[in-house]
Amino acid sequence: MKIAIDGTTLCGPDGSRGAGIEHYTWNIVTALVQSTQDHEFYIATPPALNRIRRAELEALGPHVVIVPSFGPKLSFVSRHGLLPLRMGIRRPDVLFSPFGQVPLAWRGKSVITVHDLAIYEHPEWFEDRQDFSTRILVPKSLERADAIIAVSAATEKKLHEIFPFTESVTHVVHEGVDLNDAYSALEQMDSVSTRFPYDRDFVFYLGTVEPRKNLVHAFRAFDRFLQSRPEQAGEVRFIVAGKKGWHTQEIEQELMRVNHAWADVEPNGVIQFLGPVTEQEKWTLMARASCLLYPSYDEGFGLPVLEAMAVGTPVITSNRGALPEVGGDAAMYVEPEDVEAMSLALTQCLLVPEGVRSLLEMGLARAGEFSWEKAAEETLKILEHVGQKTTD
Repeated sequence: MKIAIDGTTLCGPDGSRGAGIEHYTWNIVTALVQSTQDHEFYIATPPALNRIRRAELEALGPHVVIVPSFGPKLSFVSRHGLLPLRMGIRRPDVLFSPFGQVPLAWRGKSVITVHDLAIYEHPEWFEDRQDFSTRILVPKSLERADAIIAVSAATEKKLHEIFPFTESVTHVVHEGVDLNDAYSALEQMDSVSTRFPYDRDFVFYLGTVEPRKNLVHAFRAFDRFLQSRPEQAGEVRFIVAGKKGWHTQEIEQELMRVNHAWADVEPNGVIQFLGPVTEQEKWTLMARASCLLYPSYDEGFGLPVLEAMAVGTPVITSNRGALPEVGGDAAMYVEPEDVEAMSLALTQCLLVPEGVRSLLEMGLARAGEFSWEKAAEETLKILEHVGQKTTD
């Protein structure tokens, strides 16, 4: 069978590894290709994908064919017009789009992954000027897809509420976590870092800085923790890692307010924004953190929760979206607006760590239930089913 893959999101627009959908795309694509040699894979790569990562794809085997994009950057015409034409010449049995959109000119069978639909309920959380995508591209892709993969039951439920016609073609396939990367981070716990001195305990947040992540309440909860234990202001930091997103003014104002309030004790800031971090830095920070604080208003999956569990770091997260589905019984849950409850959870993780020790063991077991190999196996079955069925 011939499987075409729209790899538009194999990396970030700037060529970086990216996060979120880019992370999912790279891991599911490589796991898919490694799971079988019985099929041919035609992978359309974006112009920004660097030579090293392209070589990694090519090295996966002779059953992989790279279909590079034309031009210095990916345009609307190249993705929605030229890509379908170039893939169509190879007559694939099915096209897989890991990010929820089918190229407009594609006329064959397709499978897409839907990550979340929060933008339909809370457009104010997202970047502006996405009307064409939300009103045209996504609905048309959902209508045309022969099968839809939802990364969680929570995403599936929301998908059916907003687009009821998707009920008969939706399958839940959870994302995975790479335990080898987690174990490597644990083995390197004693290594010295010039960028991160690790000179004190820290609360950790990983992800894009954007309104949906609820960082304003997270900062207030950390501030309240310090107010109840002022001696901890010089002993504990809140480290925020990830790219700066959109509509961040309120988040930045709250960060500055808290840092200003504690400037006499910690002039460098009790809350520190690192910006984007490398994959290795992410795992090392996650492993060294006293806890992960991830109180999002909504998540289609919530991978940082799993990644923290994989390295034995306690998790405080919200009870919204797919987060309880991912964390199971191995996380501490709070209402995202409940600053007091969040502060108390921080107190328990930071000052009474023995009280959350059972969560660590449960978290390690929970993370072991999710793997990219399992996700690839389930995704491949869906692709095979769609690719092999006859067209009416």
